Amino acid sequence: MAAKSGTGKHPIRYTNPITGVVSLQSRYINEQGIRKVISSKYMEYQVEGKWVKKKLVPHLREYNKKYLSSKKGFMLKIHGSMTRKVKDRLKQGKILHGEFEFKDDRRGRCDKLLEAFDKQVERYGNRCPMTHLPFTRNRPNELMDINNYHNGFYSNISADRIFNPIEYTEQNTIFTSQLWNLKKGTSSIEELKFIFMPEVLTRYKAIVIERFPDQRYKINELENGAEHPQERR
Repeated sequence: MAAKSGTGKHPIRYTNPITGVVSLQSRYINEQGIRKVISSKYMEYQVEGKWVKKKLVPHLREYNKKYLSSKKGFMLKIHGSMTRKVKDRLKQGKILHGEFEFKDDRRGRCDKLLEAFDKQVERYGNRCPMTHLPFTRNRPNELMDINNYHNGFYSNISADRIFNPIEYTEQNTIFTSQLWNLKKGTSSIEELKFIFMPEVLTRYKAIVIERFPDQRYKINELENGAEHPQERR
């Protein structure tokens, strides 16, 4: 009989990642002779008579949704996404100005990112500083496929780099709504006037000048009708 999961709801079995043998053993011996714990990638749960992966277990999906919708869980997800993008750029040989200032290699920690978010909330409130949409941290619980895939919730927190040539530094990173980040894309300030209402764009210009005072003259040139492209996200 298969072992029960930690919650006792479903039997659980493991597949040895080296031999492929299915058993109740949660540990295995690797090539170096070291005893290791089998990762969740090789675990299966018995649900309604079928053996399925962790992502298909209803109560685990619900627990995961609640955790990822919490402040820490949500920010850890953002931190993971930022870390992957930085690594991908390095692999591609793309070197940006500045350092990834939110880097944290400790498991389950993103202290610097949380601190930066809290600092922004104190300054602008718990909402997108441009669109003024109240921040949300909603994570879908349903399985995504080609028929119901979506980009998430437009009011969810999103980390945006103000200028594309600059890395995720505290100065260059602003927390926005997903709506702003998706619609902004790689558009310049001059192009954004065709996407957002004037008051939204005015708030964005003020933040850019506050973070990067040396960009004031470029923005002034744009407002005075001069053709001067803005650096892109």
